[in-house]
Amino acid sequence: MGDVIREGSYSDGFAVGYRAIKGTTVALPGLPGQPGTRGNSTPFLMGVRKGIEKALSKKIDELRA
Repeated sequence: MGDVIREGSYSDGFAVGYRAIKGTTVALPGLPGQPGTRGNSTPFLMGVRKGIEKALSKKIDELRA
């Protein structure tokens, strides 16, 4: 997993996560506030997580079943 992108800002990560679900040509919604960074994560990865959650209108933890 050494080649995983982990660097960048929270807002960059949010855009990547949101557009990964909705498509690259959609307008981005308002940026939610930046949560605290979890252990073994980065602000960029937290942004990706929040972008995915916003696009799906669900928390990622709710998707695990």
